[in-house]
Amino acid sequence: MKKILFISTALLAALTACDDYNDQFNLDSQISDVKKGVAIKLAAADYATIANNATNKEIALSKDPENGTYVAALEAIGKNRYFASKTEAEWFLPAFITEKYPQADAGSRFSVSYNMYREPSTYLADFKNLTEYTLSNADYRNVWGEMASATYLSPSTVKKLPEVLSGAVSNPAEGDMMVVNYAYSEFEPSAGGGSVVPMVYQKVTSFDGEAGNYVIAAKADDGNYYPFGKLDKESYNYGYMNPSPITVGENGVIANADGAEQVVTLGKSDNGFTLLNGWSKYIYLSGTYNSFNVSSSLPTEGGEWTVNSNGDGTFALVNVEKNKTVKLTYTKDNKYSYGAYPESSYMYFSDPMNKESDKFTIKDVTLPEGSTYVWKIDSYGYYKGSAFVNKQNLPSESYVVSSEIDLSNATAPVLSFNLAINFLNGNKATDFFTVRVSSNYTGDVAGATWTDLTYDASKVGSSWTFTDQSIDLSQFKGQKIVIAYGYKSTDQCAPTVELKNTLVKEKDAKYWDVCLFKEVPENEVAAAMMRMTRASGAYANSAALYVYSNGAWAEYSKEDVNVLVADPKFYAEIGTDYVSKPSVIFPVYLAQKFPYAVKGEQVAVVYKKAADSNPIVEEYTLNGTWAASTAYSTRTTIFEKAADGTYTAQAGVYLDEPLTGGSDGGFTVQDIALTGVSYVWKSDASYGWKASAFMNNTNYPTESWLLTPAIDLSEAVSPQLSFEEAHKFLNNNPLSEFMMIKVSTDYVDDVETATWDDVEIDETQWSDGQSWDFYKVGPYSLSMYKGQVIRIAFVYKSTNSAAPTWEIKNALVNEAE
Repeated sequence: MKKILFISTALLAALTACDDYNDQFNLDSQISDVKKGVAIKLAAADYATIANNATNKEIALSKDPENGTYVAALEAIGKNRYFASKTEAEWFLPAFITEKYPQADAGSRFSVSYNMYREPSTYLADFKNLTEYTLSNADYRNVWGEMASATYLSPSTVKKLPEVLSGAVSNPAEGDMMVVNYAYSEFEPSAGGGSVVPMVYQKVTSFDGEAGNYVIAAKADDGNYYPFGKLDKESYNYGYMNPSPITVGENGVIANADGAEQVVTLGKSDNGFTLLNGWSKYIYLSGTYNSFNVSSSLPTEGGEWTVNSNGDGTFALVNVEKNKTVKLTYTKDNKYSYGAYPESSYMYFSDPMNKESDKFTIKDVTLPEGSTYVWKIDSYGYYKGSAFVNKQNLPSESYVVSSEIDLSNATAPVLSFNLAINFLNGNKATDFFTVRVSSNYTGDVAGATWTDLTYDASKVGSSWTFTDQSIDLSQFKGQKIVIAYGYKSTDQCAPTVELKNTLVKEKDAKYWDVCLFKEVPENEVAAAMMRMTRASGAYANSAALYVYSNGAWAEYSKEDVNVLVADPKFYAEIGTDYVSKPSVIFPVYLAQKFPYAVKGEQVAVVYKKAADSNPIVEEYTLNGTWAASTAYSTRTTIFEKAADGTYTAQAGVYLDEPLTGGSDGGFTVQDIALTGVSYVWKSDASYGWKASAFMNNTNYPTESWLLTPAIDLSEAVSPQLSFEEAHKFLNNNPLSEFMMIKVSTDYVDDVETATWDDVEIDETQWSDGQSWDFYKVGPYSLSMYKGQVIRIAFVYKSTNSAAPTWEIKNALVNEAE
């Protein structure tokens, strides 16, 4: 396996080697306190520091005191974590350097690498007013007319999508875009729409709000489904529903003979849906009763319902006015019965934890340095805890504490929640995440008495997968308690914890939510199995992107632009109607969809980031792996301190690092192969960067790359590279096979996935290999890279026959005179 080490100066200073290794490195250096050639790479928090710097605020105000244009620009730097222009960087970085290095001598140079805004790809401007439309059964009927009874599109009819959109979308504007979801099958239906096609009822896993005919049924613990909708007799006007079980066949299909009599029609209303049963009676609630009322006319109160997915294939059918949920229960009379119940009837505590509420409070004990929180509500809808700040593990302690939970009447209460933990790095989960209960908590975590609960930590620690947790609370029955989720971290480990869906209920409570079975033509069930079970339309399985242009809808396409539209089948595969973690999902998905993509290729991904929202577009770029395209690129500017204490950006100097005096110049190391040694490159205060694989009087085969920081040649005219080098112990082997110079324009974080050009070196300029005298090498022209951002690599290789020592200092990239 390839071993990659990023070696810091501090780490190398701690390493001890044998005498012969040190001899090759010539180690007897003196470290100067003059700050020359210091490399600074801005961290995320540094941009806020720059934006809040008092000197910078004065500079920004002085440049436009009337309109405050640059005051706003400075604030944006802190928020966006990038500069909008190189001019901004040259204005505001000097104050940052002064604050960071107040004792720097005149003549000191600082190479600062920072993020600068990059214009997005021009084609992304096409994506405006992006919305979504899913074909309904009525749309399919209009497409087919009297030709056939089909609720999908086929090769012969998919071309009619523009007509469907023309009829469905009112007053579109030029450039509007629409993601169109539709059912598609290669099978052409038989002609002759006059025939009667039997309807069946197929179980769905999501609900997109389409009215229509459904069988509503709940699965009890005996394994049977019990249909909802009818009282015991058609003549009854109120009561509970006590149905007999209904047969659900293969693939979740209820046959016409069983389902037709149990149909409930969902009709759109102002606040949800009305429910009309097979006896043409509207179902509603009245007064404080948990039983149902029915009426042949639409009731004025209690007749509106909402349908919300529980995420497990069941749905909460809730009465809008009474806030009661339809539940199948097992009664004392030993029968299964439907009623509509307040949450207190079947739940002691419930919170999805997807937004702030009065059910949970965050109590911080110790905040990580540089951060104002540990726990927060993540935009994807759960509590998230972390003390990994500015790429550092920091000590912290914080709790998410519930409101009071009354277990006075409980018999066998159980706590359940969903938990994910990542980045434990082999540590014990229980040392960093705890679940505790207190019966005397009054608002002070430290002042309460806590009982630690045991949860299942066997499947957490290294992924974002939520695990189902269940903990017995029987020891607390008869009490009023609070539950606290605790997070702790250290400077060695600061994992990320994610929490959602906290429930406290009776272990053996007999309450079940309903499932939905959508009415579909019987002759489409086989085809529907090839598609994904979605309640909208006829199980949409395909999607396309359409744009309104010149008065008509047309499928969007543009030369050299790749577009990937997340379709219903994709959402069904990941188990949700939206993508909560695109950075995790799409790199894998794009690798499957574009297996032959080349480095630098881009794809516009159209998807839904949140439930019940319009689609968005996000561009992904392939750089070894697929990742979201950034709004910025890395730039580097060199600043020199004048005698009067001011700093000036050095025009025409893109890299100027002596690599001595204790500075590593911001260079980094990536080891490709190490044998017999723990490192190759070492930063030395007197001799710059040194490489050797000679240890214990033995030559070891290795390969190690020394990489410069990003070098910004965006404004270069005739850039060139020069440096000084010395080497020995080649043992008459060819220099070009052991020491190489390479350039890349697409390096991200792995030299083996980047594209590299060899710099053709003139070996007559190099050291003769017989002494430690440094020779100036170059200048080598870099004009072919002007306008780009590059990395330069000094590549060291060794073999069993030769492990030379190579020293590099005074690396310079500047304009040719």
